[in-house]
Amino acid sequence: MNLIVIHSKLLFSRYNRTKLRITTYTYLNLLSISFLTIFLSCKKSESNTFLNNLNLSEIYSGFKPKNETISTKDSTSNIVTTDSLYYQYKDRVQEIDSTKQYVYLTFDDGPFKGSQKINKIIQEEQVKATVFVVGMNAYTDKLQQYLKDYEDNDWIEVSNHTFSHANRNKFKQYYDNPEMVLSDVIKNDSAYNFKNRFVRLPGRNVWRLGDHKKNDYDNGSKISSDYLAQNQYFVFGWDYEWNKISKKKSLDNSSEIYDGIVKRLNNKETFKEKHLVILMHDDMFDNDDDAEQLRALIKMIKNNKNIVFEVASNYPISLS
Repeated sequence: MNLIVIHSKLLFSRYNRTKLRITTYTYLNLLSISFLTIFLSCKKSESNTFLNNLNLSEIYSGFKPKNETISTKDSTSNIVTTDSLYYQYKDRVQEIDSTKQYVYLTFDDGPFKGSQKINKIIQEEQVKATVFVVGMNAYTDKLQQYLKDYEDNDWIEVSNHTFSHANRNKFKQYYDNPEMVLSDVIKNDSAYNFKNRFVRLPGRNVWRLGDHKKNDYDNGSKISSDYLAQNQYFVFGWDYEWNKISKKKSLDNSSEIYDGIVKRLNNKETFKEKHLVILMHDDMFDNDDDAEQLRALIKMIKNNKNIVFEVASNYPISLS
């Protein structure tokens, strides 16, 4: 009997020591995780000063959700009656030279790496361009300065590419909720006070310009684009994309892109005849060699006296 008691006490003692070691180990792990979390939070707060200081309630105070939408409709018709920048296109006579062709240089996802080089080249070459900016990208002082440089450049038009870029590229979830899309667009609009109503949707080549429209492959972006149009936004797609397939691969040669532009214009392979919108992204031009490819393309287009550079807001629109 005594042997059993002694054996039991030994087992209990070993159990307690093991339990103590496990508890101590767990406590130290939790303590380490806590310190790491605090450290990372501090670093994040240092770098993301813009997002930390952004009062989202103030941004959202400028509009109301659907059913109390930013645009109101006359009870006897479907005509939107709210005053906005939308109406500057209603009665505008757009002076289009029918003997010319028009190219619209557009850059998505700024402010980002590459933005400063784009801004410099556009300023030096003195050609018109449109940048579609993502609000959440302006989260550091440096990126905010890139955006300000865009705004201060008389050759550049700054337009809306949503605040969250489809909730950080969650495209299906995003476009399945048209109210989310509208709210995201308005959030960006409210944060940066764009001087036009032109929007480019993330990851979708959709057009809604007055009486003319074109859809991408999914139904969600179609419905969301219709919803934006009902709320007085113009959705601006593209005809041709200059893309960088991988980070390591250099850009396609600028002369190949120029040939593609001329071919599409001459063969009427664009959304609107004689008008070509080319899509590019800011980060494509982060290194000097690629930036010079952009300059080379611009020079080739400038040397073609039949082509005129324009901004998105000067794209011809027919409003019924």
